[in-house]
Amino acid sequence: MRRLFAVCACFLLLTGLVVESGAQTPAEPKDPIVNLGVQAGMIFPSRMFRVRTNEQVFEDVIYGIQPEVGVQFGALATFRLSSKFQLHGGLTLLVRNYDCSATFNGERLSLKLNTTIYEIPIQLTYYQRLTDQALLSLGTGINFQALPSNLRVRDGRLDVFALKRSFAMPSSLTTAGIEFRKKGPGGFFIGMSYCITPFPLYDTGFQATFDGVNRFFSLPHIGDYFCIVGRYYLD
Repeated sequence: MRRLFAVCACFLLLTGLVVESGAQTPAEPKDPIVNLGVQAGMIFPSRMFRVRTNEQVFEDVIYGIQPEVGVQFGALATFRLSSKFQLHGGLTLLVRNYDCSATFNGERLSLKLNTTIYEIPIQLTYYQRLTDQALLSLGTGINFQALPSNLRVRDGRLDVFALKRSFAMPSSLTTAGIEFRKKGPGGFFIGMSYCITPFPLYDTGFQATFDGVNRFFSLPHIGDYFCIVGRYYLD
């Protein structure tokens, strides 16, 4: 699970160290002090990373929240601290899609709940040069998530709503990948991100009607996500 992600990140870092130690290191060009970029990513359900169906039974009704494929996009800024370290910040939109269901005596009611969450990530990133134009990067830090307002969808006998616990909550974010620098301005990054949310940002509430009886239940939101992300740097 989370330990596997950390092991993979450490393995990538050690691989970079071995490659660099076995080759003659070229003169390292200096990165700009401030650099801007854009990023986009795809979020995939994964039991390994706790991005799985959240299911509980209450009064013989099975309530479930199944995550589906989501997207992330936004802008970022980097600040060079040294030849090896940079501080990354930015603003991203996280669009998550969920299939929310209530099942009683074999009858299943379901609705799609789509949430848009604002994120402000702040990461300290370490760079290890592999070649003249390729670098291994590993960053970790805090990711502030915000849900501006409560959300609600309903259709006949099922009512699903997201009730925020707070306007914003902190989470942890780890990003690892390979960055390719062009000889001129610009650069690309491809890698993966894993966000862990120890504090629920909102609760998902259900109001379902079975046999003429209204039933209410709520589940805490699990906001962890695993993302394949790409970036383009302007300089």
